[in-house]
Amino acid sequence: MITTPSSTSPAVRAVLLAAVLLAGGMIVVRLADVILMAFGSVLTAVLLEAVAQPIARLTRLGRGPSLVLAVAAITAASGLVLWLFGSQAVAQVGALSELLPRAWAGVRDQLATHPLGRMLLTEIEDGRPQAWLVGLGPKAVGAFTGFAAGGVIVAFAGLYLAAHPRSYLDGALSLAPRALRERLGVLLQACHQALRQWLIGQLISMALVGSTVALGLWLSGVPSPIALGVIAGLGQFVPVIGPMAATLPGLLAAAGAGWQPLAWGAVTYVAASQFEANLITPLILRRMVQLPMAVTLFAVLAAGVLLGPLGVLFATPLAVVVHVVLDQTWIARAEGRHQAPPDRRAATPPPPSAA
Repeated sequence: MITTPSSTSPAVRAVLLAAVLLAGGMIVVRLADVILMAFGSVLTAVLLEAVAQPIARLTRLGRGPSLVLAVAAITAASGLVLWLFGSQAVAQVGALSELLPRAWAGVRDQLATHPLGRMLLTEIEDGRPQAWLVGLGPKAVGAFTGFAAGGVIVAFAGLYLAAHPRSYLDGALSLAPRALRERLGVLLQACHQALRQWLIGQLISMALVGSTVALGLWLSGVPSPIALGVIAGLGQFVPVIGPMAATLPGLLAAAGAGWQPLAWGAVTYVAASQFEANLITPLILRRMVQLPMAVTLFAVLAAGVLLGPLGVLFATPLAVVVHVVLDQTWIARAEGRHQAPPDRRAATPPPPSAA
């Protein structure tokens, strides 16, 4: 007797569903880097569109010319920053890679003069921090080369997505059942809006925190303040873990310069964190999706375990997307919130042209 779908028992259907989910999860893990690079391309497209829309409103140009001007504006701004601070930052990064091992040696000698310090050194001796710091330069160069190659791919893919979003979105929606396409279009529009708000706020936060740390360390007499400010700004992209990790080289470099620079350097990092928490987040980032800090931390940890370093890098925007999807579907249905009628025009972001 041939078993038909209607005669399949619930237990068999449950086993088949579990098998499909398991297979899908294994595929996602195996292709994690490709999927995350595709997600990075989406973030790039969102950024380009966020820059292109104001240009289109001011110039009354279409999508193509506005995107060209957006790319030119971003390139010009990046070139200006590199021209002003690039040579100093590169020189300071090189000096920092040589300074950190010497700074650790000095800190270790200071700790060895106290009983508690000797106990601490005994506990961390197996970690070989000095050997790790000595090898930090070559590892950083290799990691930078890999990220640079991936960044080029992400940049070009993001440019293609920003130039023709409707074509790619229609292709993605065509894979879904026809009855769900309109609703999925509205959901994707909500995800797009949330990612745009998050990304703009995050870039502003990174710039302000990085400049604050660089200025404070320069006034404190800490070596390589621009390089350490760049590290602090980049660390803001990964919440909780990123700022903590970015603080360590700054404090170590300050400790190598003496106890007074160390004290003022610690004050600088604390002041920057308070500036970000009490001014930037409430005033500048108040419109972005607010995720509970515990949820953000566990999202970073889970993404790191499941998806690796790239997962940690994109953990927060991925958590933003998951938050929007759950809020627009499961939570909205549980709370009985009114759902806006599907609108096919909302399936794609509006073109930057106001004409």
